Amino acid sequence: MAPRLPTAEEINVFDSLDERCAVKNFLGKDLEQARSLFAENFRHFQEDLMWMGPKAFAFYVPAAINYLLSEEADNAAGEVSSFCDLIEFRLQYEPAETASVGPMLREGILKMLENFGRYGFGGESYGDIYGNVAARYRALLLRLDGSSR
Repeated sequence: MAPRLPTAEEINVFDSLDERCAVKNFLGKDLEQARSLFAENFRHFQEDLMWMGPKAFAFYVPAAINYLLSEEADNAAGEVSSFCDLIEFRLQYEPAETASVGPMLREGILKMLENFGRYGFGGESYGDIYGNVAARYRALLLRLDGSSR
């Protein structure tokens, strides 16, 4: 049986403009449809992921990770960096809620780090514009390990 899709109230907890936008873009979408959104314009739709309620975040974050682990995300340094920003933000402002999906986040981050070179960091294209994203992901792993205890 397919998991229940998040309700409008689970996406829009505080009735903020950002959450309303997330409802507009994600309400009624299953994981494959959400993954298609991320493939279409990751940076735009990851903002919705940042602001939606914790239950909706827990439902939709696997779609973002699945996209980032796919071949479609080769040379997607900006997307990988913005996802790191997103997880750092969620852990800072909603640590308990984010910890509920910690094992899944941890697994996704480990897989990203295994083949990190494919995202196109470094070289002439990006240089140090994104900072040391791999080190930030390793720091997230430590935070996720600490929050699951």
